[in-house]
Amino acid sequence: MGYLDILQGMSLEQIRAVIEVIQQSSDSFLFILDLNTDVYMVSEKATKRFPFDDTVMENSTEIFKRVVYPSDYAMLKADLEKCASGEQDTHALEYRWLDRKDRVVWISCQGMVVTGTEGHRLLVGRVSELGKKAKADNLTGLRREARFRLNAEALLRDRPDTIRYMMRIGIDNFKEINEKEGVEAGDEVLQELAECILNAVDEKVDVYRLMADEFMIVDASDTVPKKPRAVYNQIQKTIAHTAKMKEYSRFYTVSAGVVEKDFKGRSAEEVMRLTEFTLNEAKRNGRNQMAMYNQASYDEYLKRLDMRKALRRAVNHQFKGFEVYYQPIVSAPDYHVVGAEALLRWHSEEYGNVSPAVFVPILEESGLIIPVGRHVLWEAANICKKWQAYIPDFHVNVNLSYVQLYRSDLMKDVEKCIQEVGIDPDSLVLELTESGYIETDERIKNLFRELKEKKIDLALDDFGTGYSNMRYLKEIEAKTVKIDRSFVVQALQNEYDYSIISHIIDMVHSLGSYVCMEGIEEKEELNKMMKTKPDMIQGYYFGRPSPADQFEETFLQIKDSP
Repeated sequence: MGYLDILQGMSLEQIRAVIEVIQQSSDSFLFILDLNTDVYMVSEKATKRFPFDDTVMENSTEIFKRVVYPSDYAMLKADLEKCASGEQDTHALEYRWLDRKDRVVWISCQGMVVTGTEGHRLLVGRVSELGKKAKADNLTGLRREARFRLNAEALLRDRPDTIRYMMRIGIDNFKEINEKEGVEAGDEVLQELAECILNAVDEKVDVYRLMADEFMIVDASDTVPKKPRAVYNQIQKTIAHTAKMKEYSRFYTVSAGVVEKDFKGRSAEEVMRLTEFTLNEAKRNGRNQMAMYNQASYDEYLKRLDMRKALRRAVNHQFKGFEVYYQPIVSAPDYHVVGAEALLRWHSEEYGNVSPAVFVPILEESGLIIPVGRHVLWEAANICKKWQAYIPDFHVNVNLSYVQLYRSDLMKDVEKCIQEVGIDPDSLVLELTESGYIETDERIKNLFRELKEKKIDLALDDFGTGYSNMRYLKEIEAKTVKIDRSFVVQALQNEYDYSIISHIIDMVHSLGSYVCMEGIEEKEELNKMMKTKPDMIQGYYFGRPSPADQFEETFLQIKDSP
């Protein structure tokens, strides 16, 4: 026999006494609602948290209007009317209350109708705060991820065709706000964004707060449909208006990822993955924008994840499948080979020969570029020492990732390599991509200075594809500037760009640096670009990248000009 069975036939005062005893060992708030007289009794604990005037109150209708969140009142009233009429004998709802500070609190209200001594129908039950079970968030007043997963599973199972879209929203610079302005400022932003989202959607559309700074909108309502783009634009507009009202004392942007339609057969876990991927796509594409889910892009993403696993296996198995190729660099005055650029190649049993444009970004994203870059450095240094027996002043250029700069002890690696291999420091040239260089912090500038002090040269690669700011030459103190093939092609096609390259080369020379012209493929190209007076030439005209043994056979005995 349950305690509700015991309550049957008790007087109101007797029931109240039992409830107070039970309340002492419970985190929930116990209550009795006399459905005949509209009298509401609640435990004393509840009066301290919520705006109840007393533990026993008449006219519960007015009381609930004050405590229940306005948008949820009609739902509660309809359910209680069913209990009063005898249409149902149980009460089970999740909705919102307002606490004594007028903050939204999600609650779960469970009860059962019993008959008292006077024949009154009494609703007896308990109220639990969902926030204490991580199902609701008392900071924003929204339900949490646990509740989203439960609701989404039911919705996807029973009514997938009713779902118009799910939109995942994330704050672009939330970490920065917390770090610079404190957690309280971050909390204010979360509260503000929650209000912006709620104001942008119909009240029948569900909104949840996920982890940290992310929110989820689920539109499976029967209201007039509103496109995801319109909702997102409205959120952006409200954020901008609020920032303006606060005189831009704090500003933030949000990105969003939307999954629309085709929900049949999907699970809540799968939808979470898809929305997370799409939100990250929006952020990768520049932030402060909305991205729509695209199956082809997601398939490509999954392929990248699989390729990352394959690359990790290759690294963990003594760099299996990796090979360093070398492309000759010749002296412009006499076309003699003076060096080579080390270029990484990867052959996978699963994927075949993979383009560096595909696998190098994956190495960088995963951090695997650090051990792989170290491997390439040692390979190139060893081959350089070997080839110096043929060409004493031979140097080798090794490409450097910015991940290596920021996340590894590069100086230590380079010094160790030079010492163990036994080559002169000026035999190594470290190439930095110009298009990736924007600004550097003082630590990186110190690294550049230290490399120069150790007589290790730097080259600025792909010049002309990025910012092309001559100031970077001074900051990096690059010994060589490599003019990119795309810039060369433009110069070959019109005199204006040709003139620009000529002036750039003159300026580089005035700074005491050298110029290497990249991408020379034809005799006519060579003849024209030689008039700009580069110091070195690199391109298919002199040789394509090749394995070390092939390079030796083809280039180490070159003595004559073409």
